[in-house]
Formats: sequence, structure tokens, C-alpha cells
Amino acid sequence: MKSLIYLIISIVISITLTSAFQKTSESTKSITLQAIGNNVGSVSLKQSADIISSRLKLFGLNSVEVNVSAEKGQVVILLPEKTDITAIEGLVTSKGELAFYETYTHNEIIDLLKPDNQLFNLLNSDKVKNASDPRVGCTNSENKKKTDEYLRSGVHVNNCKLFWGIESEKSGFCLFALKTNLEGNPLIVRSDVESVKIATGKDPQDQKIQIKLKPAAVSIFANATKNNLKKSIAIVIDDKVYSYPVVQNVIEGGEIEVTGSFSEKEVNYFPALFNSEKLTVSFKILK
Repeated sequence: MKSLIYLIISIVISITLTSAFQKTSESTKSITLQAIGNNVGSVSLKQSADIISSRLKLFGLNSVEVNVSAEKGQVVILLPEKTDITAIEGLVTSKGELAFYETYTHNEIIDLLKPDNQLFNLLNSDKVKNASDPRVGCTNSENKKKTDEYLRSGVHVNNCKLFWGIESEKSGFCLFALKTNLEGNPLIVRSDVESVKIATGKDPQDQKIQIKLKPAAVSIFANATKNNLKKSIAIVIDDKVYSYPVVQNVIEGGEIEVTGSFSEKEVNYFPALFNSEKLTVSFKILK
């Protein structure tokens, strides 16, 4: 009789554990990140996993588990089932290089690249209606590949870098013309930034990204805003233009407010990325 009771208890425990496991499995999803490059050690992977975990928690995802598979060179992330993967792809793969660039206006771009430049044949400039717009033009994903091939063929313009922006539902992929100094460097880099945070006005939908600069960069940015009134200064992350706000007034105190129609995901993205460390390992998401 005791044996039968023990058997029943064992079955009940087994069913309970199995049900709990299935529930956990059903309520989570996973992302696998593959390290790019050779000789990526377990220490670097662990450091990257800690940074990614910190970013996701700053983004607002507290129920996250980040594990390392050193032998495969992978980081595996377990997330709540309802997580929008597209909203966090940048957080788990971006190194987090930040830069501010002065931009060329579209009229200046025409003079800079010349009207017969092949770029103007590859890109659609119809969406670029504002003369101060820093975009060379826009295109779809197929023509973007052709444009990339052309750019790799050796296109070079002095004191200028050509970077793509993030994909837009309305415009597709747009190419930006950014100003550099004589050494080819941007106006401000990540090490010049003290903090990034979100400020909400009386209307909960009125959200601003506030960027505070370190003292050494304050006068540099003040002069740049003075020289670029009604022009754009581009915010670039890992060589991709994420925003290009127009300078409305001279910013002398080193506190920058970026306004716009930001979604909740976009607003949370910037502080999560820049209030954590830069990744030292490059990753791609395994599909």
C-alpha cells in the first residue's frame, strides 16, 4: 500500500513539474546572438551578456535571462513571450557608438556631389522637398544594395561622410550627407556625453530625450548650434543616422533636448543604450 502511495505522489510531482516547465516554455521566447569574429573568449562574452542584460532592464524588461554558450560563441536571451523583438534588436547588437554630426543642406549636397553624380540616379530625391534637408535621397531595399555597391567602388567627398538612416515606412532607406572636420571626425562623440534621460511634459505624450554634455564639449556644441540655426544636426549610432533634429536656437548650457513624435519604444531606447557600457563584441541575431 505504501508503495502505491509513493508511486501516486511521484506521478503527481512529475506532472506538476512537467506542467510548470511547459508553462515557462510557453511564456518565454529566446534570441540567440552569434559573436562575429575569431578568438572571442568566454570573458568577453560574459561581459557582453552583462551589458545586454543591463540594457534590457533599463529598457523596462525585468524578466530577462541572459546566458553564455562560450563553446559556440553565443549569447542566448530568454524574454517574455509578448516582447517585440524588433524593438530591442539594436539594444542587443549595437556597440553603442554615439556621434553628433553637422550636416550639409540638400542644396549644398547638389553642389558637393555634382548633378551628374551616379548617386542622384540611384536615389529618389522627390521626398526631399526642404532645401535644408540633409538627405541625398531615399530608396527601397533593392536599390539600397546597388547604392552600397556604388559607394564601395570608391566614392569620396572631402569633409563628408555618407551614412544611411534607419528604415522608414514612408521613405524607405535615406542616405545622409554629414560634415566632418579635417581629420574626418564628427562634432561630438560618446565620450563627450555625460547622461541621456527622458523628460515628460504635462501631456504624457510630450516626451523629450535630454542629452547632457560634459563641460569640455559645451562650447563646441554651442558654436555648432550658432552656425547651424534652422539646419539639422544628426545623431548617429554605429554609423547609422537615427535622428536629425533641426536646431531652433543656440544651445549654450550643454543640455540638449531632442523633440519629435517618438514612440514609447524609441524614447526608452536611447537611455537604455547610452546609460550602459559599449559592447566590445559584435553580434548577429541567428534567425
